Amino acid sequence: MSVCFIISCHKHYYPVAYTSKSYAIDTARVADSAYVRMLQPYRQRMEEQMQVVIGFTDTLLAKGRPEGALGNFTADAMLQEAKRINPAVAIAVANSGGIRISQLAPGNITLGKVYEWMPYDNALVIVSIPGSVLLQFCGHMAVNGGWPVSGLSYKIKDKQAIDIKVGGLPLKEKEVYVLATNDYLLYGGDNCSFLTSLKSETTNRFIRDILIDEIRNLAKQNKPVHAYIEKRVSYAE
Repeated sequence: MSVCFIISCHKHYYPVAYTSKSYAIDTARVADSAYVRMLQPYRQRMEEQMQVVIGFTDTLLAKGRPEGALGNFTADAMLQEAKRINPAVAIAVANSGGIRISQLAPGNITLGKVYEWMPYDNALVIVSIPGSVLLQFCGHMAVNGGWPVSGLSYKIKDKQAIDIKVGGLPLKEKEVYVLATNDYLLYGGDNCSFLTSLKSETTNRFIRDILIDEIRNLAKQNKPVHAYIEKRVSYAE
């Protein structure tokens, strides 16, 4: 880090250099008991909230590639929420790396488990995407072994996306589609720089909160979190 001081009316700049020193944190360092006591009520309250049951699943939901039930549920929840905001949304895409658990075991689902599932504060965004760019996006997903999608299907052959369909119809490169995804990808994350220039709107809805709401809504109807493998993404034979 450097700080510049302005000297005289001629505006000469003289940088002042600072050096930094690292301090190792290990078991030899004793925690400050005053801070521990101060934070304990907040920590206890947070732990209690994370243990609250918000729903349940009647089957094991795995992440999986090229397609997984856990990813399908995630993408479906994103698509449903996006459609409430903009009925023109036809597709949802979630990056596989954003899902941070490998599976969701049968039984109760706690709030803390959803935070493990989707720990990042990624927001839902709605994007206008030309068919030619969507084709590129599908190719990118294919190279990475397949990502969760909803309203979209494709096959992977030699790490390329083929037989791409939107709503069951063949993709048209000259058509503009409305896509729901997360802001991490929109801003170029996971090497998706081809999305950054597209027209978009941010919903200010975290993907994690969308999942929580969907799980709670299902629980109110006494329905489990359930999703199926539907060959949305598959390897070409």
